[in-house]
Amino acid sequence: MAILRRMDLLRRELRVARWGLPLARAVAERIGGDKAAVRTLVRELFGDDVEVRKRAADVARRMTERDGALLVPYADELTGLLETLPVEESRTRWHLGLVVPRIACTRAQRLRVARTMSLLAKDESNVVRCSAVEGMGLLAVREASLRDEAEEMMERFLREGTKAMKCRARLATQRLTRAERR
Repeated sequence: MAILRRMDLLRRELRVARWGLPLARAVAERIGGDKAAVRTLVRELFGDDVEVRKRAADVARRMTERDGALLVPYADELTGLLETLPVEESRTRWHLGLVVPRIACTRAQRLRVARTMSLLAKDESNVVRCSAVEGMGLLAVREASLRDEAEEMMERFLREGTKAMKCRARLATQRLTRAERR
């Protein structure tokens, strides 16, 4: 019964009138290690309500900032979702563009996600392009075969990008440089 109450609470929280970073972080923190709540969150990501999908992606992003282990079993499904989301859902694509690289565990998953990041790097939305360069940097840290492609993307964003893109490219470059030193 408690699991059902927690799942219902999550559904209600994703539908509140006012949404913001503090609530996204609080929901992500509350979900913690609750596998049933994670399943509910993933179900909401595939739901029909665009606003709820965006909020669920925001919560997933906040979860993976600390530990994305509970989302790892959904890596392939979330990658597929990211690949098929319409351009109009740029905020959802932005959040998932950070989630998916963080939870890709196998080499095949990382290579698939890298192809997706390459496509997102050409997106019309600035926030989506920012997530692409950050995501590619995260992937290259764990997949050496992606380093050349990631470095090329970072260099391009540093030359031609907006301020936000340049900032993300610098952070990705620093992360990759630190990883190479180890």
